[in-house]
Amino acid sequence: VFDGFPRTIPQAEALDAMLAQRGRKIDLVLELKVDDTVLLSRVEARIKAGGVLRSDDTPETLQHRLGVYYRNTAPLLDFYRGQGKLKSVDGMAAVEAVTAQIAGILDGVPA
Repeated sequence: VFDGFPRTIPQAEALDAMLAQRGRKIDLVLELKVDDTVLLSRVEARIKAGGVLRSDDTPETLQHRLGVYYRNTAPLLDFYRGQGKLKSVDGMAAVEAVTAQIAGILDGVPA
């Protein structure tokens, strides 16, 4: 399980090469799809609730991070889609539904 890596196509290509040298490969890439406006509202809700926050949990920082994501990381979706490895999950659904979607996808992945 990789979270936050790879973030760019060159990193993905390097990861594929490194894994291939070891007789391994990535079988599946899960995309949790959530609208930007929902992400922003979640950050704002955490701020208002006074819950546990990261130091960079601000609307401005999220906007910046989304910009970086769309420039650098989003192209990975097509990279992995082209390899037949990308599966998308509706990350805006209820937790139980998201869990069921992920479980269904994982059930189809060879061990």
